[in-house]
Amino acid sequence: MIALAVRPGTARGAAVALCAAAVDVALGAGLAPAIHIVAPMVVFLAAALTLAATIERAGVGERVADGLAAHARGSSFALYVYVCAVCGGLTVTVSLDGAVVLMVPILLALRRRHGAPFSPLFLGTVVVANASSIAVPQGNPTNLLIIARLGLSPTAFLLHMFVPGMIATVLCAGCVAAGERRRLAVGYEGRRAPRPARAPLSATELHAVLAFIGAALAGWVAPLLGVAPWWPFSAAVAVALIAGRKRPAAIVPWQLGCQIAATLVVVQALGTPDLGRLGSTLPGLLLVAAGAGTASALLNNLPVGASAVALITAAPLGYAASIGLAVGSLATPQGSVATLLATELAGADAPTLRVRRFAPLAAAAVLAATLTMWLTL
Repeated sequence: MIALAVRPGTARGAAVALCAAAVDVALGAGLAPAIHIVAPMVVFLAAALTLAATIERAGVGERVADGLAAHARGSSFALYVYVCAVCGGLTVTVSLDGAVVLMVPILLALRRRHGAPFSPLFLGTVVVANASSIAVPQGNPTNLLIIARLGLSPTAFLLHMFVPGMIATVLCAGCVAAGERRRLAVGYEGRRAPRPARAPLSATELHAVLAFIGAALAGWVAPLLGVAPWWPFSAAVAVALIAGRKRPAAIVPWQLGCQIAATLVVVQALGTPDLGRLGSTLPGLLLVAAGAGTASALLNNLPVGASAVALITAAPLGYAASIGLAVGSLATPQGSVATLLATELAGADAPTLRVRRFAPLAAAAVLAATLTMWLTL
């Protein structure tokens, strides 16, 4: 756990986790259950990240940035609202990791080409990506792990988590806007810049856009047909990439998959406490959500999520854990893998997520989302 918290998503962390799991397997621990849980997550995340990278390399990001700047008409607050809406839409389509891969280059283009304020847009993107990721099954890899662990249907998850996810998203985005109100009150160059002429999409851009639309439709229609959305989504991405003239290398998060699978093996081998006695009472759900959120903020939601999945025994507890892992991790800069990824992509331009500011926000959002989820049970 310590190695994974210090080096989440790295080869060193994966190696340490695999060594620990290998010892447990040699002593008789089962490997098949962990693979069964992790495999759908790795397949979907590979498809989402590969699609996001394809769209970014096609240059669609700059076109989106120009469109957002033109529609906001120089109002930084309006631009903030548009950015948060786009980020939320991307998150529920290509997961929070895919969303930040797409959004950060758009934010950099907005600052470079239009003088937009980067800090509030970046902070809004980070909180919206994490908070909205609990709304749909494919929004967060942890959701997929919980669904596989408990044998839940994607529809059941959606019914219980969509509204809590939207409430947490609006709350987080609103608090960031309030805290950044001075920066958002200042206009940007888009107020004076003429609306750019709409050049037709290039063949590369058109292919990337069609790939995104096809994958999004497949992912959203699948639950209506009783099919888990990550398989049609991944298949649509694969077909689109094979049909393209230039076939980009697939981005497979094997290190992440190995770490989570190994952690599941280790935690299951150590034995799981009986959390079922917490039931579906509001105090019990708040305890699980707060515990998962606090551990994620202190360590990182990657190792904590893998451990939590091995411990949960009932759907309500899984929903609460998902809220804590995604929303509670916003309390610190190192709490979420997606936040670390966004910070790395932004480089020196990334603003600091101050604990004294974001810890109360994360706690309030966890409380609001958990209470709303409890009302749906």
